[in-house]
Amino acid sequence: MAKYLFERIIQWLLFLVTIIYVLTGLGITQFRIIEPATFGLLSKNRSFAIHDNLLIPFIVLLVLHITVKPVKQIYKNRRREK
Repeated sequence: MAKYLFERIIQWLLFLVTIIYVLTGLGITQFRIIEPATFGLLSKNRSFAIHDNLLIPFIVLLVLHITVKPVKQIYKNRRREK
């Protein structure tokens, strides 16, 4: 279980950031729908600020998500060769 904890954390964080990224994107383009749906929590300006600041974390999590398994496999193969 502990072996997969890092992968699970990355997967859930990427999922969460993706959902927030989509919601804030909708908050920018469809603010007349999203603002009342979130009880005023996501205004157009706040959505834009959050959306703008999520680009780097999204890219980092995406790269980690894509590269964790191949890196683990390479490390496992190298350990087996020794």
